[in-house]
Amino acid sequence: MNTQPFGPIRQIAWVVRNLEESVANWLRVSGVGPWTCFRNVAMSGTYRGAPATVRMHVALGYQEGMEIELIEDLGHGPSPYRNNAGAPLMGMHHVAWFSDAVAADVARAQARGMQVCFEAANEVTRVAYLEDPHEPKLLLEFIEMNAVMRAGFEARLAAARAWTGSAPIQVIDLGG
Repeated sequence: MNTQPFGPIRQIAWVVRNLEESVANWLRVSGVGPWTCFRNVAMSGTYRGAPATVRMHVALGYQEGMEIELIEDLGHGPSPYRNNAGAPLMGMHHVAWFSDAVAADVARAQARGMQVCFEAANEVTRVAYLEDPHEPKLLLEFIEMNAVMRAGFEARLAAARAWTGSAPIQVIDLGG
């Protein structure tokens, strides 16, 4: 068995009912900020072998080098953010690694017994969620870190390090 790590876990994500309320709560409780809120994110791919498109609002904040992701699922169909009855999977959802080679990392994870449940992409990145039969309620994600993604991450991380408490939320609407 190959036990070489995938690198540091860089993201912890939660599915939330209301993105704005959750961001406000994170600001109040943890002091983490500023937050970048991406509205109307869409990704197309496959979920459990069937074609799927997910739509969501996403907020990203940072604590040191850890990316905190909040996800408000906007869809109603099968999704990695909903249970079999269609209800949102509220709470802690996944941990993620940044990947320079998603397909290679997925192959290494599969060799360790993990199973792909969701693969998707948009014009900016691609992702893969995997399940481990030994941790059935936790998803493991690989996020493609291409030049665009890396530049965005570094800019948001620098903003978090320099943040003085002003302008706590930046909203970017991708639905235009």
